[in-house]
Order: sequence, then C-alpha cells, then structure tokens
Amino acid sequence: MVNAEAQCFNDLCRAGSPQWILEGDIKGCFDHISHNWLLANIPMDKEMLGKWLKCGFVETKKLFPTEEGTPQGGTISPVLMNMTLDGLERILKERFPMRRAVAGKTVYDQINFVRYADDFIVTGKSPETLRNEVMPIIKDFLAERGLQLSEEKTVITHISDGFDFLGQSIRKYNGKLLIKPSKNAIKSFLKKVRAIVRENKTATQDLLICKLNPVIRGWVNYHRYVVSADIFGLVDHRIFECLWRWACRRHKRKGKRWIANKYWHHIDNRTWTFAAEPAFRGKDFDEKYLKLEYAANTKIIRFKKIAAEANPFDEKWTGYYEERDGERMLNSTKGREKLVKIWNSQKRCCPVCGEKITSETGFKTHFVTGNNRKWPAIMVHPWCHRNLHEPGYLI
Repeated sequence: MVNAEAQCFNDLCRAGSPQWILEGDIKGCFDHISHNWLLANIPMDKEMLGKWLKCGFVETKKLFPTEEGTPQGGTISPVLMNMTLDGLERILKERFPMRRAVAGKTVYDQINFVRYADDFIVTGKSPETLRNEVMPIIKDFLAERGLQLSEEKTVITHISDGFDFLGQSIRKYNGKLLIKPSKNAIKSFLKKVRAIVRENKTATQDLLICKLNPVIRGWVNYHRYVVSADIFGLVDHRIFECLWRWACRRHKRKGKRWIANKYWHHIDNRTWTFAAEPAFRGKDFDEKYLKLEYAANTKIIRFKKIAAEANPFDEKWTGYYEERDGERMLNSTKGREKLVKIWNSQKRCCPVCGEKITSETGFKTHFVTGNNRKWPAIMVHPWCHRNLHEPGYLI
C-alpha cells in the first residue's frame, strides 16, 4: 500500500504534474470475475482451478453453486484478482505515451496509473481526456473479464479538492501536495478504540492496555509515512478523553486528582501516561509499568519507494533488498533490539574480517539462508558486505 501512496506522490507532487484524477471503483470485484476468462488466461492447472471456482459454498446445511466470482478470505482470491487486472497499466501506456503527436502538435496527456488490489486512480491533464478517452478503455478491459466500474463511486476530481486513496487523503494546498490520514480512516479507528473501551468497562487496566496497544500500534505504523504528526496528537487526545470517562465511571465517588494518580503516571518525558503494573510479567518484560502506546511518540519517516524493476528472486537485487531490510529494522524499536542482539551474539565483531563493528565503521545487514545460525541476518562492515556479494565468496 505504501508503495502505491509513494507513487501517487511522485506523479502529483510537482507544479507541472497532472491536475485531474479519475478515482476508479470496480463494482463487486471479487463477486463478478468471469470464470471463463480465468480458465482461459490464468497459467495454472485448468482442472484444479475449475474445480476450485465451481466448488460452491454451504450455508444452513444447503449447497449453493458459484457461477461467477471467487471465494474471499484466503490468499488465492487476491492473487487471481491481481492477475485479472494486470495489463491495464500497459494498455494505457501504449495508448497514451508520455508524449504524442496530434495534428502536428506535441500533446502531453499526463496519464499515470496507480493500482493496489482493486483500488486504482488514473491521472490526466483534463477531465475530458479521462472521461472520453480513458474511461472507455478501462470499461472495455473490465467487461472482457466480467467486471464493470461503479457509476456512483467512480468520479473525476481536481487535485485541489483532494481525494481519498487507501485510507489517505491526497490533496494540494496552495500548490503543495500533502498526504494525510483520511477523515474516514480516523473515524473508523477511533470508533474501534471506543468499542474496545466500551466492551471492557469492568476489565483491569493492564488488560485494557493489552487490547488497545496492538490496534493503536498497527494504525500508527501504517500512517507514519505521511503527514501525520498533528493527526497523531489529535488521536492521542481523543483516546485520553475516552479513557478518562472509562476511569471516572469506575470511581464515581472519587475526585479527579485521585483518579489521575491511580491510572496516569509520570514516565519518561510524559507527565500523563496511562499505565499499570501488570498482573503477570513475562520473561522479557522487565519494566515496572505496562504503558499505553501513544501515537505522538512514533517518529514520522519518509518511505522510500521500491524500484519498479526490483525482483526478490533475482540474485542481482539481493544487496538492494538487504539495504531496505536493514533500514526497516533501524526504523522500528523491535528491529533495533534485534540488531543489538545480533551485534552482541557476534561479540561486536564482523564475522568476515574479525574486526570490531563500531559507530565509526558503520555496518550493513547481510541475510544468510540455508544455514543453522541462530539469526537469519549478520552484521558486517560495509566493505565486507561488498565482498560477500562477489561470486563464489564464502565466509
């Protein structure tokens, strides 16, 4: 998803970037994919695919046939759906090259296509181009596969008005493109948090924190790559209000100061930290308090879009993926903890040359496969890392 958002930024961030966006919505994508098209075009065992598509489903002890669409809830359906929609970008590029000649003049249509699963956008220089030239191509492409665009949800929007894509709001403010969490994403997240608090009115504080933290952490980690600092502060405030009501309800005869001292503590640089001493301590838990995750504590980082031609199964891209994995580990608390453990397990030395790894020498992560090491990755010096990718080099 984040790669698709990064591509949107690349296509729309400049002053001369396209100003109009076609927001595409496929009507019941998983429910209406043509079985005949799948059987004719998906490169796999046709008999097995046919049986899987036509197997039907059981409800209230009755068997119902499946004449179209694919079952949802597994990994097979998304793969088939992606293969079904694959090729639309290539068709648009062939029909609308970067520049083309029309009546002796050079025309720049600025057609860009960004897709994640069945959500996609198409950029264009004018709404007429998107409506009269691009949409018919998309409709024909989908009709061949048994699909169609939703007339109600497929709209053409100006970039200054903004649009929502994959849970983010993408809009230009006075010529500057900003990508923020969308209002719907914020509302649905807070609704989920409030539902958890409401369902745990009598739960202990540490149990409530254990249920909230994964939800907060997952939402924040998804939105940490966009302009989210102010939104994270707002979200923390709304969660505080919800927890304050939860605490006051439990102690109706106590004063506000007593409630604050019982449930909120001064930890690190935060005066009001919703925290509790855990009832059960795991072997890896050595802190006094179990703390609530705060969105504002998450560092906002710029996502580096993956190279379009990068292939994880091609050995020449191994170093590129190791570089990305190493950066991802450095950008997460668990990743940094894992790097420290790897560093200590190596006695803080490079396993290639035997010399110390320090902040001055720097390091690279190298992922080892097919061995019996405790860690799938090792830390090496940058120059040793280059040697590791030489043909026939062994540690």
